[in-house]
Amino acid sequence: RDLKPDNLMLVPDAVAPGGERVKILDFGIAKLTDKDIPSVKTETQAIMGTPMYMSPEQCQGAGRVDAKTDVYSLGCVLYEALSGVPPFLGEGNGEIIAKHLFQEPVPLRAIVPAVSEPIAALVHRLLTKDKSGRPSMTQAADELGTLLAGISPVAPVLRTPIAQPHDPEATRPWVAPPNTLSNARGQLSG
Repeated sequence: RDLKPDNLMLVPDAVAPGGERVKILDFGIAKLTDKDIPSVKTETQAIMGTPMYMSPEQCQGAGRVDAKTDVYSLGCVLYEALSGVPPFLGEGNGEIIAKHLFQEPVPLRAIVPAVSEPIAALVHRLLTKDKSGRPSMTQAADELGTLLAGISPVAPVLRTPIAQPHDPEATRPWVAPPNTLSNARGQLSG
């Protein structure tokens, strides 16, 4: 429930194409439940998350979020990774939240014409205001994998199986400090 570039780390991985993998860190908000914070329901649906990456339903209050919230946030992250700017900017959190609720983002190809039409269309589907119109995370990952495989000679690994205990890669030592995706804004287009 707080998917954003600062929570996506690039870590070394000898088996992944390019030698790096994206790892999601900081599951703090996702782990919280109503019994962990009784005030979530009593404080007029408290808003939790990072405004630049929050779904419209998350902007309305914590009570209506589900897995489609992360799909929207992934759309925000991909939009920013491809264009160098998040889909919505504002003078303060209230203005950004209002844009998530009521405004459509500038078409991605208007900012970066080199982004393929199918990738831009997928990103905009992820950013659909009505969560029922968004694909599931599995559908988004499958489609993104297919699209990226069509433009890259090395197929990306979007999902990997859980490492088995006998897998020597499962316990490899930390080699270098990771970079966050927020340091790679605008470098994925092309």
